[in-house]
Amino acid sequence: MTAVESNTPVGLNMAQSAAAIRAGLSGFVEFPFYMPITREFDTGEDPIQVGSHGLIGGFGTDRLFDLVFGPITTVVQESGLPRTEMSMGAVYFALPAEDEVIQRHKLRRNFLKQAANRLALPETGEFLGVQTGSTGVFILIERAMEKMRLGELKFCIIAAVDSYLLEGRLELYDKNWRLKTGRNPEGFIPGEAGAVILLETEEYARQRQAPILMKLGGVSGGHEPNPVTGAKTSTGGGFTTAIQSLAELQEDTRCWRWIMSDLNGERYKAQEWGVIVPRLNQYISESHQLSHMADSIGDAGSALAAVQIGCIAQAFERDYAPCGSALLLAGNDLGKRYAMTVSRLV
Repeated sequence: MTAVESNTPVGLNMAQSAAAIRAGLSGFVEFPFYMPITREFDTGEDPIQVGSHGLIGGFGTDRLFDLVFGPITTVVQESGLPRTEMSMGAVYFALPAEDEVIQRHKLRRNFLKQAANRLALPETGEFLGVQTGSTGVFILIERAMEKMRLGELKFCIIAAVDSYLLEGRLELYDKNWRLKTGRNPEGFIPGEAGAVILLETEEYARQRQAPILMKLGGVSGGHEPNPVTGAKTSTGGGFTTAIQSLAELQEDTRCWRWIMSDLNGERYKAQEWGVIVPRLNQYISESHQLSHMADSIGDAGSALAAVQIGCIAQAFERDYAPCGSALLLAGNDLGKRYAMTVSRLV
């Protein structure tokens, strides 16, 4: 990875965001335009808290482009990628999951068309988007790495964006008992963010003399039969499969000491983590450090994994990482689970 940028509730760029998250700052504000569904006897007078970027106005799908346009243009302009070589690369988008609200917008078609027009990039080797929620970045990284391995791509720009503040989404997740409110203290604080990472083959990066921020290792997936949308608690099977598969691929068999998780305050995710740890104690150090971005920016959905990657890159660059590698975890609402490793380039 040679570049990363973000736009979050706690920072206009990746350096600001990572510093604020490390310091424990939060971007939570009362959201005045939606009153949560109340419990019996509640007055319903208190707006819910959201992880919101206050500089961005409007709650239509243009909000998504506003969140991610800055990071994309910064990465493209400052990376030094030659416009004449864009055909050797790809541009991928991890977009919000197709919930009931997002489906009505036909987001993938409309957003990608708008992005192509407004970014005015030369034709790329591949231009596509996925809508798999918090696993989207992992799916796209896996695709990009395979195409680079086959020699089909030299680089890939992966842009991730999500916002639970889009019109209708707060109501939808509140109705489904997912948001943190007076009637559901075990829900998540809805957030938003845009983040972009640039991946290159090591040969191409060195040829361009690009700064190598870190090396991406393996990516592995699994399936959880009891997703958060069901009636049962997680079995932990999806993450167990993904992490065990990664461990088998690792040359370094020492336990992971730094874990970046998508824990967001929901009881379901906390219970899932509690199930995973005893099963995987041979892979996870007893003294591991567990980090989760939602403490500062809320659950940023599809963008959360890219923000995680950026925070790790900043920790490596500024020398405050607890160790030279990290294990990243994310699972979406439909039961897909992903694990990925990253490491400091030695």
